[in-house]
Amino acid sequence: MYVSVPDCFMIAFAAGLLFGVVYELFRIVRLILRFKAAVFVCDVMFFIMAALFLCKLSEFLGSYVRLYAVLGFGAGIFAYIVTVGRLFNLLESAASVVWRKTLGRLFRKTRSFVTQVLGKLSQLPKKAFGYFDKYLEAHQKSSQKDLHLHRKKMYNIKKGNPSIDERGNGNVIKAKVTKTT
Repeated sequence: MYVSVPDCFMIAFAAGLLFGVVYELFRIVRLILRFKAAVFVCDVMFFIMAALFLCKLSEFLGSYVRLYAVLGFGAGIFAYIVTVGRLFNLLESAASVVWRKTLGRLFRKTRSFVTQVLGKLSQLPKKAFGYFDKYLEAHQKSSQKDLHLHRKKMYNIKKGNPSIDERGNGNVIKAKVTKTT
């Protein structure tokens, strides 16, 4: 199918105007999600979709991509952004401020509740480790004490102990060891 250059430019321009609505949808997502990663993803997805749409449009208008189709498509998107897009941008900005304030209040209340619950939950192991530490400390102190026997303490070097002789040897068995062949 053969389409004249002015007709091809105008068809691409109209397609660009319509594709401006897609840009508007991505702009709404960008206003709600103010993360740099979300903005980057939205921009990349828009340009990929625009490139695929332009390729399909060029295939429809002829069998190859024409420069005036690309220019018409870009001019359509630009015309949408600077005319109708500006009006929508004002409305979207006001709505996003209200939306973010509402979400901000909701997130603050949720965050305070979650931090209180997590704070209380984090104290449970602290108490358990405190009790465990006290138990170990008490056990360690009890293991460092002297042995208390029911009977009197006995030491090897003590005068008057009948099991120790005069040389200080007590309970020693003396024997002669000989080598046998």
